[in-house]
Amino acid sequence: MRRVLCFGDSNTYGYSPVDGQRYGDDINWPGVLDRLLGDKFEVINEGKNGRTVAFDDPYKEGCNGMNDIESCIEEHEPVDLVIIMLGTNDLKVYFDASPQIIAENLREMCKIVQTKTDARIILASPALLGDQIEFSPLHLEFGRTQVDYSFELAPYFEKVAKEVGAEFIDLAMVAMSSDVDCLHLMPEEHAKVAQAMRDKVLWIFREELAREAREEEEARLREEQEREERERTIEAERMAAEREAGRRAEEEARLREEEARKIAAREEANLDAEEGARVRLQAILKAAENEVHKEEVQEIGGLDADFVLGNDMDEAVQESAGTAEISGAGGFSASSEKEKMLSGKLYICDDTLRFEAAEARKITAVYNGTTNSEIPKRTELLNRLFKKVGKTPYIEPPFRCDYGSNITVGDEFYANFDCIMLDCANIKIGDHVFFGPKVNIYTACHPIYAPVRNRQLEYAKEVTIGDDVWIGGNVTINPGVHIGNNVVIGSGSVVTMDIPDGVVAAGNPCRILRRISEADKKYWEEQMALI
Repeated sequence: MRRVLCFGDSNTYGYSPVDGQRYGDDINWPGVLDRLLGDKFEVINEGKNGRTVAFDDPYKEGCNGMNDIESCIEEHEPVDLVIIMLGTNDLKVYFDASPQIIAENLREMCKIVQTKTDARIILASPALLGDQIEFSPLHLEFGRTQVDYSFELAPYFEKVAKEVGAEFIDLAMVAMSSDVDCLHLMPEEHAKVAQAMRDKVLWIFREELAREAREEEEARLREEQEREERERTIEAERMAAEREAGRRAEEEARLREEEARKIAAREEANLDAEEGARVRLQAILKAAENEVHKEEVQEIGGLDADFVLGNDMDEAVQESAGTAEISGAGGFSASSEKEKMLSGKLYICDDTLRFEAAEARKITAVYNGTTNSEIPKRTELLNRLFKKVGKTPYIEPPFRCDYGSNITVGDEFYANFDCIMLDCANIKIGDHVFFGPKVNIYTACHPIYAPVRNRQLEYAKEVTIGDDVWIGGNVTINPGVHIGNNVVIGSGSVVTMDIPDGVVAAGNPCRILRRISEADKKYWEEQMALI
């Protein structure tokens, strides 16, 4: 069993921002991780409220992680993996520490771990401080500068991980701090962290786990073969015993039958002898009764009557001939390639798909030739092109797509110039969604392995966008991405992973910057009131 030591602060300990109590092991991420990893791992929670990487907190004694990392490792030896999730408390105002200083202290902690144990290390960059922390109960410890610094921790931590040979995970891409105190994690965020940690741990031990799985499978197969061999041996012995018992029974039956025949023969001989004596006695008595006239006794034989029974039998032969319709030619039908395309399987673009794509290009060519005075005609063309269209759609020409028939848009959808939707899989867009210019949505995927890709095989993954979403110009949305409701995507972003509800995200790759808060709502309602 592999032992995983989780060395962190209050978000590892499991501090609840709601009531200040500690989450149970069914909620805090080390406890959930222990359950997710199964019986091949033991996860140890060594989180402590207020723990720093290397600073002595004047308001909390014993929270300097550099002072107790060695004793912690010694207490739990042997350890196979150490997960260090620290850095948030080092940002406190009175430490006046930059992200670079915190990262340098973290490097020294990793060196201590490596001198004490051969365990592997995961450096976890913590979740970002909430945008409103300066207005939270923690405002005396964290201000606007600390919020900005929290965005800079991940690059420095990742650099340290590479230098010391550790693995790295950016939890700002996984979980978000609560709106309660803008620092601690709610239960659902603990679950996300546990899932991300599970994936990282399994990746680190992938070769060992694969080898163990092979060895276990080989042992299982050997045991199964031995069991089958034992069963075959037992079955062979049983059948041999049954054959021997059958042979003995047949021999005993034969001997009994032979003895019965001998007895029957003796009894028949005795009866014949008795019958002969009886006949002779009757002859003597008959002769005595007819002393004067000796009559010749003739043996009278019985007349055998032969009866011949004739049975008439009518024979009828019924013949039936049937014909079978032969349908279908060899190979895949055209419809099956489209079905495979829409179900995410490998497919090849056949004549039917090429025909549908050509029809879509005819419609888009007409659409792109329309003017702003032809809005009803544009709406009619979009209804012909798309799978489903909501109320008052508006797409600025030019617009391009693969098929159109796999695109669904909700009410009041707007797309600016040069929008491209490659809809080899379904593209589903909700209500009140607005696109800037040159927004590209891709569902088409191509195999990584070149020999398969060179055979013109491809596959596709569905893209969904929720309600009330604004996507800036030059944004690329990759296959399989799901964007939630009430989301803003900054211009120029490349969205490679799912984006949850109610956030602002941007970058390449696209990352969550902050939540859309009540403060945003209040500000923009005030601005609207000035109109």
